[in-house]
Amino acid sequence: MGTGQLFLMLSNNKIIHNNDLSIHIFVNGFSFCTKSKVDFLPRNNEILDFKPTFDEFISYYPKKNFRAISIVHFSYPSTFVPQTLYDISYKEKYLSRYNSNSKNDIFIHDILKESKKVNVYSYPKEIELILETNKNNYQEIHYNSLLYNLVHKHNVRSENKTQLYIHLQKKKVDVFLIKNKRLLFNNSFLIKNEDDFLYYVFFVIEQFELEINSFEFIFLGKITLFDSYYKAVKIYHENISFYEEEIISSQAIQNHNAPFLSQYFS
Repeated sequence: MGTGQLFLMLSNNKIIHNNDLSIHIFVNGFSFCTKSKVDFLPRNNEILDFKPTFDEFISYYPKKNFRAISIVHFSYPSTFVPQTLYDISYKEKYLSRYNSNSKNDIFIHDILKESKKVNVYSYPKEIELILETNKNNYQEIHYNSLLYNLVHKHNVRSENKTQLYIHLQKKKVDVFLIKNKRLLFNNSFLIKNEDDFLYYVFFVIEQFELEINSFEFIFLGKITLFDSYYKAVKIYHENISFYEEEIISSQAIQNHNAPFLSQYFS
């Protein structure tokens, strides 16, 4: 799938421009992101049963109309490995704690050039069958690679020793802890409300013995949908800030599970 390569070499993230189409794959469906709009195609059945629906929907996005098409994977976990230690023959073992059905999965990795990290991930072979008609014309990437590129870019310029980066999705929170320019922790947690969010975030703070207000608490994006989450943190931690405060369209908020990333192509 993708470009026919096993990896994508990444430096800086690319925003969606005119004549770009980015298909973002979630467990519950696909978001189709262009410069002007975001559409969401829900999936309530088995992936292969979903293929005719997908084919019909994507016919409204003729390939000839786009300069480039990308796939961003949100559905399945990933893990970061230092580039100097990465061995492609061990790619399945890197994901062994997440993946118990490796025979039915495709393994791939993104090389993050600036941070010298490799992000390893997998997805079911059925996903490739869904996309097979345009198989060789896609770039593909995991959303955690997009996030960590942003985290690293911000962190190298920061004078603070410790930063906790938070990326909110509609039913999930992604957490990155950086100390002395090193990635100490990264994980994602399913959440239903502000209480769940606070529980997991402060669990990380406790585990790493961070003193309140002694570190920088940074949200990736500022989106009205999550205002109550920002206010909840403010009660306990004064030192919060936002990375990239651009206004996200109401359509993106409605039709994308991770609205902040709806603007990114690769």
